[in-house]
Amino acid sequence: MLSPTRPRTLSSAYRFYVLAVMTAVYTLNQVDRTLVMLLLQPIKEDLKLSDTQLGFVTGIAFGVFFAVLAVPFGRWADRGNRATITSLAIGLWGLTLTGSVFVTNFLQLVLARVAAAVGESGCRPPTYSLVAEYFPDRVECTRAMTLFVSGGPLSGLLGLLVGGWLNAHYGWRLTFFLMGIPGFVLAILVVATIREPRQKVTPVPAERPALPPLRVVTTGVTLGF
Repeated sequence: MLSPTRPRTLSSAYRFYVLAVMTAVYTLNQVDRTLVMLLLQPIKEDLKLSDTQLGFVTGIAFGVFFAVLAVPFGRWADRGNRATITSLAIGLWGLTLTGSVFVTNFLQLVLARVAAAVGESGCRPPTYSLVAEYFPDRVECTRAMTLFVSGGPLSGLLGLLVGGWLNAHYGWRLTFFLMGIPGFVLAILVVATIREPRQKVTPVPAERPALPPLRVVTTGVTLGF
């Protein structure tokens, strides 16, 4: 069983460091979407894909897995080490992008997008949760979350500027490869420097007080007790 510690006892500098790292993870995690939309045409021409196949790759192949896997990842984040989960997820994301250099057909591209969806879905619950726990005060949390979600538009800018330049000079495969490398750097940084604010405590005893019968509960509700 897990219980929260008090993040406020940590130095302000470390808490803002955590926020900066989580924002970097969020930003990098979303660059992938911008890159795919930016590089659709060269991918289509290189792999000789139809518009239907492109729609499947950018829609169903990514969206379904991203949406469905958010639930088990959220459950895992409730109970597990969120820094470890974040590290594994952003590492998988980086592996997926760097591995795109070997994609040569439609099926491989679909598998790459599915893996990217898993990595991105796994990053969301633990990063949101860590930011909220390191900044428990409502005012602080609002400010921290504002900075955190600013990674969304920043990822679009980064993807268009850097991704566009890399594609113009090196092609779409090497663009994915180079943009995926920072994912490994962040994975190592998170697991090595981010502390999980929860700690293990003594398990709850197996013997618990007997619950009142259903008849008593429903009678009390009916009578307004």
